[in-house]
Amino acid sequence: MESKLKISVIIPLYNHERYIRESILSVLGQTVQDFELTIINDGSRDNSGEVVKNIIDPRITYILQDNEGAHAAINRGIRMARGEYISILNSDDIYHRDRFQECLNILESDKSISAVFSHVELIDDNGKSQGIIRGAEENWKGKDRKTSFKGEGNPLLDLLAGNFLTTTSNLFCRKSVFDAIGYFRNLRYAHDYDFFLRMCCNFNVAIIERPLLCYRIHDVNTIRENESAVAFEVGLVLAHLFLRHDMTGFFEEENKPYTAMLKVFNSLNAYKMEKMILTLLLFSRDSSDKEDFFTTLTEDAHNPFRMTCIDNARQGIEQWQYSQRAWKTWQETNKRLEEALSTVAGMKEKLRESERKISELNEKLKAAQVSEMKLEGGSHGGGGS
Repeated sequence: MESKLKISVIIPLYNHERYIRESILSVLGQTVQDFELTIINDGSRDNSGEVVKNIIDPRITYILQDNEGAHAAINRGIRMARGEYISILNSDDIYHRDRFQECLNILESDKSISAVFSHVELIDDNGKSQGIIRGAEENWKGKDRKTSFKGEGNPLLDLLAGNFLTTTSNLFCRKSVFDAIGYFRNLRYAHDYDFFLRMCCNFNVAIIERPLLCYRIHDVNTIRENESAVAFEVGLVLAHLFLRHDMTGFFEEENKPYTAMLKVFNSLNAYKMEKMILTLLLFSRDSSDKEDFFTTLTEDAHNPFRMTCIDNARQGIEQWQYSQRAWKTWQETNKRLEEALSTVAGMKEKLRESERKISELNEKLKAAQVSEMKLEGGSHGGGGS
């Protein structure tokens, strides 16, 4: 009887000819070699496909499709997958060589855990380290444990404060997860965040406190394309989550309902889309097909509500950016003023020093003149004796 394949790795590829080879090699170089690698080229316009074709390995399956978005490429790969576990790698990211082994150690020793993530190392376009994302640590800076979910160690509550899991590249899970909660939704920017929230609502997950993934930051990261559209999708995802899932069990504070409310208020990061979320909750609550309601807002780029929300987010972002530029300008101006004042103070001090030296010199000259006059007076007196 043929043994079951252990891991199915899926790489959604799009215009990453510079990075794709290194990404593939990070899979092929894993300490665990029981895997298949499916690369879905999502209509790349560069030479990414040629780079892939030049890497020969019988475990690689290469597929070219028209551009449909990362979520579609990933979903196609999942449907084709024969492995017990699914691992996703974006075509510009890199796995640590022990990633598969570390994830398997957890999932095969504890059947109650359905997915594993790790800390993430940020790298630039040349592979130079830019720091490490240590779980939800950044989410809780400046927060208080008594009035937020800081320190509770609940991945779902940590996610409400921001997507600390960062990327689909950080997902290693049982394939059965997709049978239970579905696939990635048609979201350009927040498909990973949406899936992670749904997963953490339904399954136990583990987080390895080591950076077993390198997430590449460069000028053409999709997330950087349109901040207002990102904010819209995050708001849409959160509204959908609150509508479809009973969250009260995660928020319970025994006999302290207002404490729970305070913690949610201080923890939730809604990307300043609170008004949009409230509107969605009000109008979709009684919708006969809630999924269709959100699908329309996702897929219809000309929906007036969607357009208005994105425009409102854009204005908010522009105002914030303007205030940041104004603040930076003020800081720079203030710094120059302080430097000028320091220079003036230094000049004044030098002037005072010069005046002091001149005064001392004048005193010495006066003393010398007096001494000279005395000498001359003494000389004249001696000549008359």
